[in-house]
Amino acid sequence: MSASLVTSIARHPPAVILAQNTSCRSAIQRLAIMSVRHAIVSDDGRKMIGIVSAKDILNYLGGGDKFEMVKRDFAGNILRALESQISPIVNRSPLVGQTSASLPDMMRLMAKHDIGMLPLLDENSEIWGSLSERHLFRLFEASQMFVKVFEIMSKPLITLDLKNTLLDAMRVMIKHDIRRIPIMNEGELWGIVTVKDVIRFLASPYVDHIINMGLSDFLFNTSVAKMSTVNPKTVSPDVDLCDAVKSMNLASVGSLIVMSDGRPVGILTERDFLLKLPKLRGVEFMPDPCKGRVLVGRVHF
Repeated sequence: MSASLVTSIARHPPAVILAQNTSCRSAIQRLAIMSVRHAIVSDDGRKMIGIVSAKDILNYLGGGDKFEMVKRDFAGNILRALESQISPIVNRSPLVGQTSASLPDMMRLMAKHDIGMLPLLDENSEIWGSLSERHLFRLFEASQMFVKVFEIMSKPLITLDLKNTLLDAMRVMIKHDIRRIPIMNEGELWGIVTVKDVIRFLASPYVDHIINMGLSDFLFNTSVAKMSTVNPKTVSPDVDLCDAVKSMNLASVGSLIVMSDGRPVGILTERDFLLKLPKLRGVEFMPDPCKGRVLVGRVHF
């Protein structure tokens, strides 16, 4: 029975808990150290105030409409924004899960609302842990699914050029609500930049050096190439999803660029598995509590 509870795979305690008076700069550093995209916000470590995500921070620093607060309160000064508290950008009404809930119910909740992390509260409504799409993806058994990559990949593909800047990447991520952007160079796939890459860059000693030199105004003009991963992992659109799962697990990546005739035509992400597989005709999810796995496959065509 316990294997079907959400606590059987969720993270306890959460990777990052931040007080609402934490500075944006400190929040970035904590997210980078733990290699996560979300933090639960709590002043006492027990009662949840809300959550803050990497994309909330990028939005605030210039990627989206939250930058209006920076222009209003700090005259657009990025350094002052980095040192400001995360309180104004905290999502204070996030969806939450309960430790007593079943794993399938929490999977359905995350899929229905297209969210990447669900805070989990215990019977006293206190913070217990978190459930992320990475936790859910690890459940997938790499067995034949009879579903091809092209059936669930995300398209059309949104890309950036090697000449684009960090600010360009932030704005595209926020505008299109995406976390990964392939980078092109003269029409060829060159690399990929993710929201985690951006957070790691912002937490790097290089950025500290720029700020200490008084050059923070130039920070977001940094080439996107400086934080990208070159030669990203790829997959063919006609590959069975089981092989894609193997490739993603082997490389410890959350996405594959889909290539056809030498050009990128889409991207396959962990979220595609969770959001789109259940909607495909003839596809069923078969939990295996004994092995802690979920078998997925097309049972009729």
